Amino acid sequence: MRTIDVISGPIAEPITLNDAKLQLGFGPMQDSDRAASQVLNDKLRGFIAAAREYCEGFCRRVFITQTWQYQLDDLIPELLLPKPPFQSIVFFTYVDTFGATQTLTQDTSYGTNPAAPFYGYQLQRGSGMQPARLVPPWARPWAPQLRVPANTIVRFRCGYGGPITCSMTAGAKLLTVTGGAPLTFDLDDAPLLPAETGLPIFVSGAGAASGFSPINGQMVSGGLFSNIASVNPTNGQATLAAAATSTVTNVPGWAGRPIPARITAAIRLLVEYFYENGAASDSDMPRIVERLLRPYRNDVA
Repeated sequence: MRTIDVISGPIAEPITLNDAKLQLGFGPMQDSDRAASQVLNDKLRGFIAAAREYCEGFCRRVFITQTWQYQLDDLIPELLLPKPPFQSIVFFTYVDTFGATQTLTQDTSYGTNPAAPFYGYQLQRGSGMQPARLVPPWARPWAPQLRVPANTIVRFRCGYGGPITCSMTAGAKLLTVTGGAPLTFDLDDAPLLPAETGLPIFVSGAGAASGFSPINGQMVSGGLFSNIASVNPTNGQATLAAAATSTVTNVPGWAGRPIPARITAAIRLLVEYFYENGAASDSDMPRIVERLLRPYRNDVA
C-alpha cells in the first residue's frame, strides 16, 4: 500500500488578488467601498485556492513549494516520487529487520566509493515535467526491511518555487531568509534546505541585473539572479553563487523556478469561471483551461 500526505502546503498562491481582479475587469472603483471590497476579496481568495487545487489535481503536480510525505509498505525496484517538480529530499527512512528506524543517505558516487554506506539511494531529479526517481546505488540492493505497514517513508519538497523574504549585505554572498511558521529553523518548514544546492534564487533590489521576476512575471531591474551554492543545516542561511551589489533587508525574493505562464493563465481563467458561474455550479470546466494545462500533466507518478 502507498499513501501520500501533505506536511506543509503552499504559503502563497500562484496568482494574487490583483491578478484575479484584473482578469475580471475590476479597477479602483470596486475597491472604493472598503466593506464591499472585503467581501469581494474573501470570495476571490476562495476561488483562487479552489482554482489552484483543481489545476494541481488535473496536472498531478504542485506549483508553489510544498512538503509531502510518501509512505510505502516496501521498497520496490525504483520509487517515482509524485507531485513534481521535485526540489529536495527532507529524509528517507525505513524499518530494518530488527524493528529500528534507519535513515538512507544519497550516494552520488554511483556505488563506486567504498567509504560510502553500503545501503543508500541514488537520485535522478527528474525535471519540471517528469517526477524524480529513487533507486539503490549501482550494484547494491535496497536495505532489508521488516515487513510491517508503512516501513518506508520519504519526505520531500516539491513545486516550481515559492516566495521568500530575504536580507543580504552588499559584497556578500550570504542570504538570510526569514519567515515560515514557526520563525525558527525547522526541516518541515525551512525556506531552504541543505539538499537544495543549485536551486535558482531571485532577490529584489540586491543586484544590478535585469530580467523577468519569477514573483510576478514582470520585467525588473536591480535584481539579483543567482543559484544556491550551499545551505547551512543549522540555521538555514544560504551562500549564493553571486554576491549582492546592494544591501537589502526583508525584501521579496523567490526560491526556485517561475511558474509557467500557461499554468497561471489557466488559474486566472478558472477564477473568472467560478466568479461568473457561481461556486455551486457543476457544469464542465472550460475546455481552454485543460488545453492550457495539458502539456504539464504528469501521467507517470
